[in-house]
Amino acid sequence: LGPPALVGRCARAGAVVVMSIVDGAASIVASDRDAELPPLLDPSAFRRPKGRRPTRHLYLANCGRSCGDSAESVFAALQVAAAADGVDVVGLHVGAAGVSYASFGNADGAAIVRQRLAAEAPRWVVCYAELLEEGTTSGPAVPASIASTADIEVPGLRIIPGFVSDAEAEALLLEIDQRAWDTSIKRRVQHYGHAFDYARLRLAEQGDWAEARLPEFSRGVVERVSAVMPHPVDQLTINEYQPGVGIASHCDAHSSFEDGIAALTLGSGIAMEFRKPVLGSGGKVSVGRHHRLAPPPPKADGDDCGALQKSVWLPANSLLVMTGEARYAWQHGIAWRKTDRIADGEIVPRGRRVSMTFRTARFMGCSCRWPTLCDTQNVEAHVLPSRVGAAAAVAEASADADPAVVPTGSCAARSSPCTEAAPVAAH
Repeated sequence: LGPPALVGRCARAGAVVVMSIVDGAASIVASDRDAELPPLLDPSAFRRPKGRRPTRHLYLANCGRSCGDSAESVFAALQVAAAADGVDVVGLHVGAAGVSYASFGNADGAAIVRQRLAAEAPRWVVCYAELLEEGTTSGPAVPASIASTADIEVPGLRIIPGFVSDAEAEALLLEIDQRAWDTSIKRRVQHYGHAFDYARLRLAEQGDWAEARLPEFSRGVVERVSAVMPHPVDQLTINEYQPGVGIASHCDAHSSFEDGIAALTLGSGIAMEFRKPVLGSGGKVSVGRHHRLAPPPPKADGDDCGALQKSVWLPANSLLVMTGEARYAWQHGIAWRKTDRIADGEIVPRGRRVSMTFRTARFMGCSCRWPTLCDTQNVEAHVLPSRVGAAAAVAEASADADPAVVPTGSCAARSSPCTEAAPVAAH
């Protein structure tokens, strides 16, 4: 390509992207994989910072569709600028005119990207921006540690340590690895019993997606899991999470699965993030691609938009059980990173984790007491974006407790009312 071409390896996406930056305009010349765009940002939620203190958000002037930029080209440029230091691009807005915004995991990451863009995309004028609800906060987008959210309770959430022995876990992993994996998405997956059809947002008809019966090797653990669940298990999804791989925050479709979702952790332990939209955080929550875990919505301030958030540690061989409010009213997800912070000064590197997620299929509407994330009572809670075609939706229909993924995003970007009933006891 010659100068001023830029060749970068987007480590997060595992893709080699060749870009040409001419007069500051970034365009993709070649890519060995279609990049997944981060969650959309609401431009009206930003302003210039009051001081000079860096934030985790960037204001990009002379950057927008009218300037020849696209969401894909801007995202690729940000990835190349951020990839060498493992900086996360967690949100993006590319404006129709000449103003765009980008959000990162923390202020240090935004500073790195800002400095590099000054040399690599000189047409862009890059400044810090401030999210109105965050004020001057420039801390990390996820809790500093699991211990920092210990006071937050999630009714209906239960973790059973040592649900299987080391020998049982080893035997299960051996059986799992001897079976065929679906490699159509970044995580390797296996489906048994039923699969979720993202093109229609409901359980799929039996076909090539999943084996009709649960595998014989899982019979014993399925019986034991069913004993601690409200309903007998008849659906199993197995996911492999290598270090650095996560899943967007989501809530399983109410109309597709009964109360009670359980996940058995094999191999390495991992931190899981839980969040619950607060009363008054109205809006549309859509089903889309599995982006990196987005930053938590702004903290609640009275009736302002926000969310409760809790991080929990899932030890190896433990069983996570979600019933009632935890299953219906909270989203859960895993951040895309290679380490987890248990407490201040205690950081644990991730290893390979294999999860066995157990559910009970249902084929009817839901009348639960938590309508915010209910696809029956709040139809707009499950709107498939037009950019996600049926083929892409099917290809990405695998996740750890992921059917009807509800990606997280800024509540300020939501436009439709979405009220929630007062908290009640778990079902």
